[in-house]
Amino acid sequence: MRTGIIDEMQENQLSDEEYVIYRTKNSHKHDLATAKAWMITAKTLFPRNFAVQLEAYTTQKSANNPKEAARYFSSLFFDFPNEAELWEEVQQITCALQKANGNIISQFHCDMFSHMLTEVQHQLLLAMAERAEDTLEHCRLMLVLLSMLPQFVDTHGKKLADTLLTSEKHSTYQTPVNCFRKLLVVDLLPTLLSSRTIDVPQKQLYRLILKSVDFYVSWFASGSTLIQGVEESELKAEEAWTNLFKIMFAMGRKLGWELSSMFSINNRELMCQNLWSFYHSTPLGGEDSPNFRQLIYCTTVVLVESLYEYVRKINPLSFQIPNQGNKVDYTPLLLVPAILPSRDNDQEPVLKRRKDDSSSSYSTLNVTVTKGCHVPTATTLLSSFLTAVSCWELLQQTEELRSEFAKICSHLHTETWLWLPSFVADVLLYQGLYSEALTKLQSLSSTLLNPQSLLLKSAGISFCLRNHFAATEKILHVIADLSAESSDPSGHLTIIPCSSSPHGKPPLHFMALNHTEIVQYSVSILVACFRDQAFRNGNCDFAIGHLIVLLQYDWPNNASLLEESLEKIRRQGQFAYKLFSSYVIQVDILEEIAFLVTDQGGAINMDIFPPSATQLATQRRMTTRRGDLGAREDFRAAMKRQMSRSQENIHNLIVQFMIREREAILQAMKV
Repeated sequence: MRTGIIDEMQENQLSDEEYVIYRTKNSHKHDLATAKAWMITAKTLFPRNFAVQLEAYTTQKSANNPKEAARYFSSLFFDFPNEAELWEEVQQITCALQKANGNIISQFHCDMFSHMLTEVQHQLLLAMAERAEDTLEHCRLMLVLLSMLPQFVDTHGKKLADTLLTSEKHSTYQTPVNCFRKLLVVDLLPTLLSSRTIDVPQKQLYRLILKSVDFYVSWFASGSTLIQGVEESELKAEEAWTNLFKIMFAMGRKLGWELSSMFSINNRELMCQNLWSFYHSTPLGGEDSPNFRQLIYCTTVVLVESLYEYVRKINPLSFQIPNQGNKVDYTPLLLVPAILPSRDNDQEPVLKRRKDDSSSSYSTLNVTVTKGCHVPTATTLLSSFLTAVSCWELLQQTEELRSEFAKICSHLHTETWLWLPSFVADVLLYQGLYSEALTKLQSLSSTLLNPQSLLLKSAGISFCLRNHFAATEKILHVIADLSAESSDPSGHLTIIPCSSSPHGKPPLHFMALNHTEIVQYSVSILVACFRDQAFRNGNCDFAIGHLIVLLQYDWPNNASLLEESLEKIRRQGQFAYKLFSSYVIQVDILEEIAFLVTDQGGAINMDIFPPSATQLATQRRMTTRRGDLGAREDFRAAMKRQMSRSQENIHNLIVQFMIREREAILQAMKV
């Protein structure tokens, strides 16, 4: 009874507005129909009272009625624009619209927003953006507006782009990978370019192309998913180039470019064909002409994308982003001149050959990849490399193209792309410009290309320049720096041909930078060098001996070179090689050497084994000279001992040979 008296006294002290609000709230607990009646009465009696109108909205919000709440809130927004509580609610609405997965309240705000009239939505978001004191927050809210209401892109798009460009220019960020550039390239441009009616000046569109390329390349090169000024980036590596191609497609359509359609093609070879066909068939005009501009910008974008994919395949450590922080367990690759063995496919060689199902299969085509690289990866590698080279060559066709491309490179700050100079060296190598490629390599510091890669590539190029001594010296340096790990070379290289490579180019090979393939390539270089050295006029026993040692590594490949070596020895009538007993253990080769000392083999005088204790006592050498039967018996015994070593690890033996006999090898190359 006493409580009822107190409630009645409190009611009597309320104002008319407070009273109807009180009755509404009180009825809401027990009778929703009565509460709604009181609310309608309150809104009708006090249309200019903020508290009454806010309570009407709050009631609908509590009842989870987004459609009615949208109607009430719209009235609040236009009738009471200066109320702080109103803007708190507006902020909650805009926050909800920016969340991918919000709570129940956020979902209600999103549903309520969807029931508002378009003009109310527009004015609400625009007003909230204008109230933002922070420029970045203003831009984010404007992007929310354009994403929710793309029909207003013509009204706000250009101004927002200018705001983002200006804000980035005056910010403290030192890299293109920042919040303003991300909002411009990733969030705004797709919406901006989707409008067929918005009028963006050509010069501004060209600028936006470069801004986009610069952002994506810098983001990949940073080795991190982080973007300065962005707490959590939703940008995904696998979508980045697709996004850029979509921008180029839309940009080209807006500029009336014929080449824009090629960015919808998922085939690099066809893209290159389109670019070259356009170059040959279309008058380019001056540097400001549309034809010139579309060729250089489209070619640059295809070049950069292909170059990124190429570098990522040969050295994944350059770009860690594709695995979103997970380290890549992958061996880097290196492009080198292919030193192919001499093989006679028309007739079976005289020498015996062991059957080897894993032997190499070589191609007459120009660019090949190591067997250790999976076929899909190898295909992508070759496609991206040849595309990048083709685009690079296209951009060098005229002085005008070269000049404008240089300006674009300056704008993109390509001097910070640590992998670009190495690619330029690869282009020169592909073009067969060996001297220029070697000069380019020599200009690279160890930060751009590790010393091992630099030496291997330089050795191959030196061989192509017929500087055999320099090639040999570099190879021996590489081997000396290798770790002492043992490796079984039984898995020979399988070369994957590239059908896109034009004929007339020098053969090239992508080798893996692992212990085995480094030794394989090193041996192939030395074999090629000694092949030329051993068969010159005059006595070249040391060169022939070194060649025979090296031929064991990939036996029976290059067996024809052993035949030539044996024929040279027959013509000389004698052969002396003091390192024979230390390094020649291959049974087939030993049998052929042993055959030479027989009457049927030519009774060649061989001085290849050190004298035995008996021979030292009698001051005789272990030769196979006619008439010295004891020496011949000693020779046969020594050959049997040599054959007993045939199971030794040939890989380790050849590595020891190249390390221990460095001076002897270089001396033979000087002769």
